Amino acid sequence: MKLSHVGLALAACLALAACGNRPGQGNPVELLRTLSSGMLKSSGPGSGGATPEQVAAAIDQALKGSDLPLSIAVIEARSTTAVLTRIETNGAYGTWASSDRRTVTMRDGLVTATRGLGNDLMSSQTGAVAALVTAREAGQAQRVHRYLDGENHTVEMRAECRVTRGGETVVKSVRFEARAVEMTESCDTGSRRFVNTYMVDRHGDVVQSRQWLSPESGHIFIQALRK
Repeated sequence: MKLSHVGLALAACLALAACGNRPGQGNPVELLRTLSSGMLKSSGPGSGGATPEQVAAAIDQALKGSDLPLSIAVIEARSTTAVLTRIETNGAYGTWASSDRRTVTMRDGLVTATRGLGNDLMSSQTGAVAALVTAREAGQAQRVHRYLDGENHTVEMRAECRVTRGGETVVKSVRFEARAVEMTESCDTGSRRFVNTYMVDRHGDVVQSRQWLSPESGHIFIQALRK
């Protein structure tokens, strides 16, 4: 399944608000079905789930209330959705926050840390992978994750990754569309394998991605609403 198809389903859900209330699953096929039907839940504690109208309203309010870059994120394993605003930049790193201050930090479109998600990605080294992805070039690279395990201990994970270039397609967000090349990163730690996918435009910007965070959190899907 192409990542662009998931993004189209998400955009359609938010635009049309044709929704149900059954939580989705963590794998890509079930995620697509979930997003296509608009089965979204908010990530706020005790929120009990948000309707697609509420999600669309939150996006509209965020776009009108600030000129800052915005994204929408879905943590697949938990079927949770949040609008993220870039609240801070530190050199090449940008920190994005939800309304309840859960954060995702990214560099060159690749997630480098999270806070408030549970079993957080504390830090990572993704520079070698990012160099290939943003240049839309194939190659080999290593990445390092440091994340919290179930006992709140920091665990370091090293992975050997192969980056490949796919075809070009149009990524349609809620508020913009862009022609982008699909870059796939296939990683092997020796005991675990995972795949990340990035849609990269001609400027080298990652406008949409599906990235693995940790064994507990699984994958996060991120799509830019306003760059």
